[in-house]
Amino acid sequence: MQQLDSTWKKYGPWLLLALLVLSLIPILALGRYDWPSADDYSYALFPHESMLKGEFPLAGSWRYILNCYKGWQGTFSAIGMMTLTPLTFSPFLYWLTPVVMLASLCAGTFKLAHTLVCRALGGSWRQAVFLAAPILLLSIQFVSSPKDTFYWWNGAVYYTFTYGIFLLLVERLAALKLASNRRQTLWAVIPGVLAALMVGGSNYVSALLGALIAGLFLLWFLWKDRKKFLPALIPTAVLVVGFLLSVAAPGNQVRQATVAPPIGAVDAVVRSIRQAWSDVLDYLNWPILLVLLLMIPLLWGLTARVKFRFPLPPVFTVFSFLLFAAQNAPHFYALGEAGPERLRSIVFYSFFWLAVLNLWYWLGWVRRAVLPRLAGGEVLPRRAWIAVPVLLVLLAFTTVHYDYYDMSTTGRTAAALADGSAEHYWQQQVDRLPALEDPNLTDVVLEPLEVPANLNELLFNGDLKEDSAIWVNQAVANFYHKNTVRISP
Repeated sequence: MQQLDSTWKKYGPWLLLALLVLSLIPILALGRYDWPSADDYSYALFPHESMLKGEFPLAGSWRYILNCYKGWQGTFSAIGMMTLTPLTFSPFLYWLTPVVMLASLCAGTFKLAHTLVCRALGGSWRQAVFLAAPILLLSIQFVSSPKDTFYWWNGAVYYTFTYGIFLLLVERLAALKLASNRRQTLWAVIPGVLAALMVGGSNYVSALLGALIAGLFLLWFLWKDRKKFLPALIPTAVLVVGFLLSVAAPGNQVRQATVAPPIGAVDAVVRSIRQAWSDVLDYLNWPILLVLLLMIPLLWGLTARVKFRFPLPPVFTVFSFLLFAAQNAPHFYALGEAGPERLRSIVFYSFFWLAVLNLWYWLGWVRRAVLPRLAGGEVLPRRAWIAVPVLLVLLAFTTVHYDYYDMSTTGRTAAALADGSAEHYWQQQVDRLPALEDPNLTDVVLEPLEVPANLNELLFNGDLKEDSAIWVNQAVANFYHKNTVRISP
């Protein structure tokens, strides 16, 4: 067992990194056939028009942010990012969409894992990889709608991209707690302010959870380290002010008038907790459960150098679960429902942090409060290594036998590449461009897209309609300077 332990610690991180990179190749390769759709045309219009006039694109972005703030929604930083869709510059740059989304998610996860493991818990970079790589693999492979999460700029930048920035914000707050000099303090606060501005003005899920976590850091500094209270207050204030500016936007009232009235705060909290419990039960498929069990040796090792006594683990679990549930509250309050798939994806990502933090805390409690009371208790963790090969075999068996590979994002994207459906879809979109870009055509009629079912959760986000008055058609017509655009019956 000691030889197995040593071999896995030495080569395991490299194996996980290789597995992560290999799993991303089909996902990024499918981006080659990605194409803008729906709201992309609406949000790209202003900065695109600015470019056509010889202006800087951000001038058009700023005008669109102001228009939305007054007439539709207040999430100013997210709207700014939504206007900078690759479509603004060229539809052939849309392959950048999954690159940007996955870069944000991976950067935030690895950076937070490194700070927590290496700086806070005294671990090594290998242990940081053991934490970050499984979280990323599970998050990416089992997200319910890769289309909304990675391949549609307008939806993904609003949630997945912002979630990566949210992780960087939490990481900078943790770095501030660990800072030992002025340089480290400034390096924590300044990037933290930028991340706070982005998160505060983006989706309410990340903004609310970020404000709650920043508030917890403030309470800690007020209690234990008052010298850092003021530095921590700066990014927290930026986050909260941005959040309040977003919530107070006149456009929110305009948009709310188009849907059912809010359900009330208490009802939203109750529904959020129920949804969170349902989510936990739904997320725990066999591969996820087995990978979490395989992470126990890592998390056990990360409890060794901590002087913390890990008191009241049930209280920690309940409190962390309520933080997890709080993410559901904004959408339940506004619309009485859990939200679209692109929103559910970031709740899904955060589930893995909830799971590993609770595993770590309970294992720390076992180390500090249980094992010292057991005869031969120090031998038990070493004997637990015998379960690792068994769990690896079970993981391989369940993945193959129950077709989890075919259900994974890598499996689905690889299939769409192999059968040519993605290329066929992309070619149909390219074939539409001559008519859309022809200055002599003012009323364009296009053939409907032929889209295989396997692309519905990958690339296809809906076609244009036969009625040219539908908003999607109008958005495309405006972008290409047409009177009308529609598809033939």
